[in-house]
Amino acid sequence: MSASESDTPELRKPTLWECFATAVHFLTRVTISKRLAACVDVDHAMALNRAVVFFPFVGGLIGIFTGGVLVGLCSLGVPGLLAALLAIGVEAYFTGAFHEDAFADVCDALGGGWTREQVLEIMKDSRLGTYGTIGLVVGVGARAVAMASIASSDLFCAFATIVAAAMIGRLAIVLFMVTTEPIASRHSQARDVSGTQSGKRVLLAILLASPFGVAWAVAFQWVAAFSLLACLIVLSWFRRLVLRRINGTTGDTLGASGFLAQLVVLSGATIT
Repeated sequence: MSASESDTPELRKPTLWECFATAVHFLTRVTISKRLAACVDVDHAMALNRAVVFFPFVGGLIGIFTGGVLVGLCSLGVPGLLAALLAIGVEAYFTGAFHEDAFADVCDALGGGWTREQVLEIMKDSRLGTYGTIGLVVGVGARAVAMASIASSDLFCAFATIVAAAMIGRLAIVLFMVTTEPIASRHSQARDVSGTQSGKRVLLAILLASPFGVAWAVAFQWVAAFSLLACLIVLSWFRRLVLRRINGTTGDTLGASGFLAQLVVLSGATIT
């Protein structure tokens, strides 16, 4: 054994807290454990793999933050649509516009690519094209209008729906990971993480995140049922589209699934 190999520390399995912290670090710009970020003896790949079960939970926390901003602004007399746009803007800064960027990339790729190779190449391009711009404007605009519409009639309903939608959006990503194989030839974190998830982790993710959807589901049963049904239909359609066009998932398609699920839940809640 060489000296360099003997000096390399053996990586240890991450603790439950370290997996949760990894989920927060991955989905937001918030660092809740500086020690973890600088730790060299933790298996960070394993931590991210196991952190997936916390994605919907962290999504619920993000929803509380966004919903709180919206309710706070509306309570101060800010017009609903402006409050919704500001809340989405603050959330985008908080999360690094993680899913919005993925949604725009997927719109560009599926809209501008004719072949599988073209779609994948466009998806890797960080530049924003026409389809991505239009998709982002329509998607964010629709989300803001939906939030403003719900808030205009009931602030509690708006808060509960935003929290539930944020949680369900991240749950959709976990479901996509379990039901759809990643593209094997594409080297990325998405391939390494999504290809090793199980149904048990979906159930655990649902169990951990369920408190964020209880108030919404109990108080607005019919709206919740309709929104969830619409969400399943749209996600099923999107999954078939992704499989037909590129025959597997990427990090961008996973992020786009979360954006779509969140948008559908919010839109469904406007139908009262």
